[in-house]
Amino acid sequence: MGSTRPERASLTATPATATEAARRAGDWRRSLRLRLVLIVAAVCGAVALSTFFDIRRDREETLALAERQHDNVAGALAEQAARALQATDLILGQALLLDPDTPGAPDRQSIPGLLSRHMSGVPQVRNLFLFDPARQLHLTTATNGAKSDLSDRSYYLAQRARPDLGLFVSEPFISRATGEPTFVLSRRLPGPGFRGIAGASVDVGYIRRFYQALDLGPGSSIELLRQDGMVLVSREHPQLNTQPSAWMPALQALGPTEALHTSIEDPQLGRAQVSLRRVPGYPAVVVVGRSERDILAAWRGKAWKNLARTLVISVLAAVLLIAFLRQLERHERVTAQLHQSQKLEALGTLAGGIAHDFNNVLGAVLGYAELASQQSGAGSAQRRYIDNIIVAANRARDLVARILAFSRPGVGSARPVSLQSILSEAHSLTCAALPPSVSVAMEVPAEPLVVAGDASQLHQMLANLITNAVQAVGSGGQVRVRARATEVTEARDCTVGRLQRGRYACVEVVDSGVGMSTEQMERIFEPFFTTKPVGAGTGLGLSLVHGIVLDHSAALEVSSRAGEGTTFSVYLPLIEGEPAQDPLPGDAPQGNGEVILVVDDEESLVSLAEEVLASLGYEPVGCVGAQQALRLFQAAPERFDAVLTDAIMPDMSGLELLAELRRVRPTLPAVLVSGYGGPDLNAAATDAGAQAVLMKPLGAADLAQCLATVLARAGAARARRAGFAA
Repeated sequence: MGSTRPERASLTATPATATEAARRAGDWRRSLRLRLVLIVAAVCGAVALSTFFDIRRDREETLALAERQHDNVAGALAEQAARALQATDLILGQALLLDPDTPGAPDRQSIPGLLSRHMSGVPQVRNLFLFDPARQLHLTTATNGAKSDLSDRSYYLAQRARPDLGLFVSEPFISRATGEPTFVLSRRLPGPGFRGIAGASVDVGYIRRFYQALDLGPGSSIELLRQDGMVLVSREHPQLNTQPSAWMPALQALGPTEALHTSIEDPQLGRAQVSLRRVPGYPAVVVVGRSERDILAAWRGKAWKNLARTLVISVLAAVLLIAFLRQLERHERVTAQLHQSQKLEALGTLAGGIAHDFNNVLGAVLGYAELASQQSGAGSAQRRYIDNIIVAANRARDLVARILAFSRPGVGSARPVSLQSILSEAHSLTCAALPPSVSVAMEVPAEPLVVAGDASQLHQMLANLITNAVQAVGSGGQVRVRARATEVTEARDCTVGRLQRGRYACVEVVDSGVGMSTEQMERIFEPFFTTKPVGAGTGLGLSLVHGIVLDHSAALEVSSRAGEGTTFSVYLPLIEGEPAQDPLPGDAPQGNGEVILVVDDEESLVSLAEEVLASLGYEPVGCVGAQQALRLFQAAPERFDAVLTDAIMPDMSGLELLAELRRVRPTLPAVLVSGYGGPDLNAAATDAGAQAVLMKPLGAADLAQCLATVLARAGAARARRAGFAA
C-alpha cells in the first residue's frame, strides 16, 4: 500500500530552515533594539537640558505668584476686618446713648430690646451690653448673661484705668453669657468720672468660618492679630491661645509700615512666605502665611511631570520594543490557540467517527456476556468473572458517552453516591495492571462519604488521577489515596474551581514521582498536553478531570515540586442521605413468538441480536444491511410484528429504511438503535415512525423491556381500531 507519510529528508530540512529563519529574525530584533536605544539617547540629551531650564524658571514663577496671592488676600481681609470693626464701633456709639441715667434716656426695661435692634444688622456681634457695677447697670442682649460680673475683664479694667483709652480691643476669651469664644470691643460711657462701659462681643467662630472659606492650599495660615501680637482669630486653631502669635518675628519686622511680605523660618512649617497688612484705623493686623514646601508642591508635581516626560521619552524605545515582542508572542499564542482548537475539533470528529464502531464492539461484548451470565450458575466463580466483564463494558459505554459530550459538559444524572464504593472500584481497576514495584495504598474512613454526582463520571475522574499517579512514579514508588471529611471555614480559590464554606469530602492522590515544574503545572489541564514520553500518554485524562470537577461544583488543588512528587486534592460537597442503590436486575419480559426483523450492517451484531431475541421468546429474522431487510419485508409485510434497525448503515440509513417500510405498512412497530443519540435523533426517529430509540451497546434487559412496551402499545392500538370497525 502507498503511504502518505512525508519523507525523512523533507522532515529534517524543515528544522534547519526554521532555525535559520529564527536566527535572522533574532538578528533583526537586536538591530532594531540598538537603533531605538541610540535614538532615545540623542532625544533625551536635548530634552534633559530643556527640562532643567523649565524647572528653575517655574520655581521662581511659583514663588512670585504665591507672594502676589498672599498680598491680595491679606489686603482684602484687612479691608473686610476694617469694615467689620467699623460696623461694631458704630453700634457701640449708638449703645453709649442708651445710658438710662442720662436725661431723656429710655427706661431700663426697654434698653435690651433697643440694643438688640442696634446689633441686628451686624452678624459678627453676638452680644451688646452696658456695664457699671457701681450703678448696678448690666443691660445686655444675652438672655443668660444679665447677672454676669464683668468687673474682672481686661477691657473693663483698661477702660476704668485710662479715661483717654477710646476704643479697646480685648484678648479672646470664653464668654460667660454665650459660652463661645469671643473678643470685646469696648468704650467708656460718657459723663463725669467713670460711669461704666459699653461693649460688643465679637463672635470668633463667625470670623473663623469666613476665613475657612478661603482655600489657599495645604500649609497655609490666616490670622487676625492684635497689634501687640495677640491672636484674635486663627483659621487653623479653634482653641484660644493667650500666647503671642508664631508670626511674631514677621510682625516685628512690619514696624510702622502698613504692609510687608517676607520669609521667616517657622519651627513647624519650616521656611514660610508671610504677608502682613494693617487693618486701617484699628489696632489689628491680618497675617497670611504658607510654607514654601506646600507652595512648591504644585511646582514639584510639575517638575516630576517634566522628569516623567523625559523618562517616558527615554523608555519609549523599550516600550515599542516590548510591544513588538508582545505582538510576536500574541501571534504565537493565537497560532497555538488555533492549533488547539483544531485538535479539539479533530477530537470531536474522531470521537464521532469511532463511536459507532466502538459501540458495536461493546455491544458484542456486553451482549454475549449477558448470555453467558444466563448460562452460568449463581454464585460461581464463572458468574463472578462474567459480572465483572459486564460492569467493565458498562463503564466503557459510559466513557464513550462522556467523550461524545466532551464539548458540551454537564452532569448526566446527579444522585447520592458512596465515595468509598467508587474509590474501591477505581482502586481495583488500577491495581489489576500495577508494575511489580509500585504500590497503591488506600485510606478511607469508616463513616460513609456521600456526595451528589454521576457515578460513572466520578469513577472516571478518580481512576484518571490514580492512573496518572501510578504512571508518575514510573518503575518504582508509592501512591497514597486518602479520603476524609473536612470543613471549609473560608472561601478560597483552588487550581480548578472555588471552595465555598461548607463540608466537603477531600480525596488526596499523592505520588512519590518526579513532580512537575511551574511551567508544566500551568498546562496540565490542556487537552493533548502530557509530561509523559511520546507514546505513553494522550493528554486527555486531566482535561476530562477538569470538566468533571467543574460539572460537580467541586474544586481541585494541585501541589507539586520537581523531584518531590505531586498531590491532587479533590473537594466534593458532602450531602445528607443514603447513597442510591443500583436497581437489581429483574426478570426480563418474555415474548410470545413475535417475529422481529433485525437490521444491522455488522453481521456479528445481527447474530448476537438473534440469539438474545430468541432467548427472550421472540422469533428473530436477521438481515445484514438495509437492502436485504427491504427485500424480505416487501415479500411478506404482514409476517413481521416489529422491526429493530441500526440508525447508521452504509447503503441506507435506519431512518430511510423505516420510511420505506412504513410506505408498505404504516402501522409497523419500529425501534431505532444508535450509538449517538441526542434530541435531534429522537425527533427524527419520531418523525420517521419509530416508537423508541435504544442506545448502543444494547443490554438484554433494556431490549426486552423496550420490545414488550412497543408491542403492547401496538396491540392496544389494533384493539382500538377493531372496536371502531365493529
